[in-house]
This record gives sequence, C-alpha cells and structure tokens, in this order.
Amino acid sequence: MAINQSELFNEIWEEREHVSELSGKPLLPKGHYQWHWQFLHVLSKGSYPSYRLNKENIMLALPEEHAIQERFPAFIEKRDELRRKYHGERKVPCYKD
Repeated sequence: MAINQSELFNEIWEEREHVSELSGKPLLPKGHYQWHWQFLHVLSKGSYPSYRLNKENIMLALPEEHAIQERFPAFIEKRDELRRKYHGERKVPCYKD
C-alpha cells in the first residue's frame, strides 16, 4: 500500500493500461515532465482528505483533460459513485461541491 502520493502514482502506473480513462488516448510516458499531471483526484484532496491516497479516487487522463475533467461522462460517473461511497461510510447526506 502506498504511503505517499508519488508511490501511489507509481503503483497505479504499474497496474493500469497507459491510456486516458476519459478519452482513451495514449498517456505521456513515465519520465515526461508532465507525467504526474496525468493522475487526477476525482474527489478533491482538500474536501476529501481521507481519499487522497485511495486508488479508486485516481483516474488517468492527459494533462489537457485534467482542466476539463467535468466535461467527460466517465469522470462524472466516477465522482458520483465515490461521493455516494464516501458519504455512505460517514453516514451523512451527500451534498454537491
């Protein structure tokens, strides 16, 4: 289990196909200066700190997709699924960010 974000990103890179989970396009190779920008937190680290190192909360996407993630149905579906799970675990109502 990863103990920091860098380890988490490396684990995910080893486990998943190197394509965007939003568009299906090939990702930048490891070592590229924007490589770490391809790991997007579905639920924000600030609002959901306990999900910061949760692999389920990370999607792979190209850097240019990161800024427009809300436009992709796959992102919206994953975000809504994780919110339900998070708020279900905490036994509080789910509110939109």
